[in-house]
Amino acid sequence: MSMSREEALRLADEPVTAWTNAEVEYEPRPVRNTFLVELSEGDLTWLFEEAQRRGVKPSAVIQALMSQARRAAESLPADQEAGDGSRED
Repeated sequence: MSMSREEALRLADEPVTAWTNAEVEYEPRPVRNTFLVELSEGDLTWLFEEAQRRGVKPSAVIQALMSQARRAAESLPADQEAGDGSRED
């Protein structure tokens, strides 16, 4: 299909559905949040090394650790709180 420059420019200004038979499906984007976290040099080194070992980005390691922590916290009895691992005896 060959068209003139003018025809191409005219079609470029129209919605895609005006010049194709395609049906456009719109889906909502997943909710995402971004957090700034300060890590010690040791933790940062571990994070990068772990990501390299797994062959993933550091953010994927953080997501996996968050999922593991959430599952662990949800499996605790209702009268026990999930904390940072420190104990106050």
